[in-house]
Parts: sequence; C-alpha cells; structure tokens
Amino acid sequence: DLLNDRVKNVDFDWDRALDFEGDSGPHVQYSGVRCASLMRKYGKPIAQDFKAALTSIEEAELMRCLLNYQDSLKNAFDNFKPHILAAYLLEVCHRFGQFYNKCRILGEAPEVESSRMTLVQMTYTVIKQGLRTLNIQLPEAM
Repeated sequence: DLLNDRVKNVDFDWDRALDFEGDSGPHVQYSGVRCASLMRKYGKPIAQDFKAALTSIEEAELMRCLLNYQDSLKNAFDNFKPHILAAYLLEVCHRFGQFYNKCRILGEAPEVESSRMTLVQMTYTVIKQGLRTLNIQLPEAM
C-alpha cells in the first residue's frame, strides 16, 4: 500500500489493496497489461512520433499527464515519498481509462491509429518504469 504518505498511520485493508477498480496496485498493473494487449493486437512497429494530431480532450489530458512523469519521479525521490509516484501512476491510469473508453484506438484511419498507438506505448512505458521504481512487477497478462 504505497498510496499513503509514509509518515501517516494507515489502516491496511486487503480488499482495498487488491481491488482492480479502486486506487490500488492491481489497478495500475491492469492498465499496463491493457496497454501491452493493445500493442500485441496492433502487431506492427509503433511510430515514435504522431502521424495525426491528437484532437480529443482525452488524448490531450493523457498526454499532459504523461509529460509530468519526470517531475513526479523527481518530487518523490527528493522528498523520500514514494506515495507521490504511486498517486501519479493512479492519475495516469485514470487518464488512460478515459482515453480508452472515449477514443477508438484500433480500426481507425492509419494515421489516427498510429498516433493513438504511440500514446498507448508511452502510457505503457510510464506505467512499467513507475512500477519498477516502486519495486512492483508488471505482469504480461491478468
């Protein structure tokens, strides 16, 4: 349970800690697994740039959130507070969920599909690196 500040008392609850729907490690892992599944289904090399403009609010919000990774990591490290990184990863997952639910990723026009897959890959990378920093494994499937 890394969501809480290390200097506060915590009432640990297994049900909450293992909940796939709530603010939990399994929820973050599930989002990473979902990204990996999309990348496998796409089945092509993913571009390192955007072929089409990101036009939806959900795409923009996810991108804005992903761009804060280095700042969140530095803030957590400088203050010796892993809960900062954990909270950031939950925000990434929340933004990714909104993007996933509102934007069709696979089956769009090739330029749009490619750009959205670039965003999926960026999300996967941030989740994977963030979890690794917190010493949490990202499984291949769930």
